[in-house]
Amino acid sequence: MANHQNNTKKNFKLPNKVMCLFLSVFTMVACSNINGKINIDSNGNKGQVKPINNIKPINNDKITKIAFEKNNSIYLYDETNGQIKSPGDNTKSKDLLALSPDKTKIVFRSFDEVKAVYPPHIIVYDIKTQALTDIIVNDNNVQQIIELKWIDNEHILVTGHIDPSASGYGVYNIKSKLEIMSCVGTIIDASINNKNILYSNTPHIFPQPKANFYLNGNKIFEVSDIKEQILDGVISKDGKMIAFRSGVEDKEIKDKTNTYLNIAKINSDGKTISEIKKITITNDTTGNLRFDDENNLSIISDEFLYKLENGKLIKEKNTLPKQEEISVEQLKKFKQTLSNLFPDEVISDDTVLEDIDVYNIISF
Repeated sequence: MANHQNNTKKNFKLPNKVMCLFLSVFTMVACSNINGKINIDSNGNKGQVKPINNIKPINNDKITKIAFEKNNSIYLYDETNGQIKSPGDNTKSKDLLALSPDKTKIVFRSFDEVKAVYPPHIIVYDIKTQALTDIIVNDNNVQQIIELKWIDNEHILVTGHIDPSASGYGVYNIKSKLEIMSCVGTIIDASINNKNILYSNTPHIFPQPKANFYLNGNKIFEVSDIKEQILDGVISKDGKMIAFRSGVEDKEIKDKTNTYLNIAKINSDGKTISEIKKITITNDTTGNLRFDDENNLSIISDEFLYKLENGKLIKEKNTLPKQEEISVEQLKKFKQTLSNLFPDEVISDDTVLEDIDVYNIISF
């Protein structure tokens, strides 16, 4: 099962040429983990502090720990005591590591490489208390698990592969161990406060369906132009507004897209939207869509802030603190500890971590 899922994740490709182009334009699609909301599928790092050896820092606090995967297992390195430990049952394989926003817990999948176990299990590990929480994933649509993400400090998004056209998504509460929301398609955003889950449903059939949005099972929007694709979106914290970016290939100029920022009101029935406004934006307006508590919309990247005012985006410099980067000396100590734990491998100061199968590395 593990090999099948890993191959699925690596080999999955969007067949739509337009979508490939848009994904290259928006390298920072939907990645914020703020106030009980999550935007899905971030894969860009434009403007971020460049990590050393692919170690990804979490914020500007002093880095003292590194979580990573190696040899189908999860490990935690503690710089203070110079130790590396593997949490949980050492007889089980572990992968899909993710760190909670408050950096107090990690989640990972636990599985048997020889004999697949259904339903699958995900494990939450409290770094301070070393307590383990075993969550059984009973939703059939997410049992071929390919990704785990924290929505906030108490909720985890589990993504499961269904077919090339759709994935299954389930939001699990780590205290109740129960699924509180789910959908099938391509998730766009989820809000815990109002139990809203926003997603699209465009299976690979002929003729290709128009890009659309569903909110909690209700179809709330569909583009008028079959060539227009939805790139990302966000729901306001109170569940009353929606914003999303979309784009259409320029018919006159090859490899050029016309890109739009759309904003609309979610009606009280929760099944329709109204007062849709469509604003043309430049292709380099990258970052995360975000509503504040007053439903003011911004696009936030590491380098710039774009605030929507009177139908126009106002560009400002982002002066928020930058992420801390692990130092060369810290990396050296980490590699020395790795060498002690894995004496059969040749690990030096110059070793590239990926070359020794150390990956999904998170420093915090």
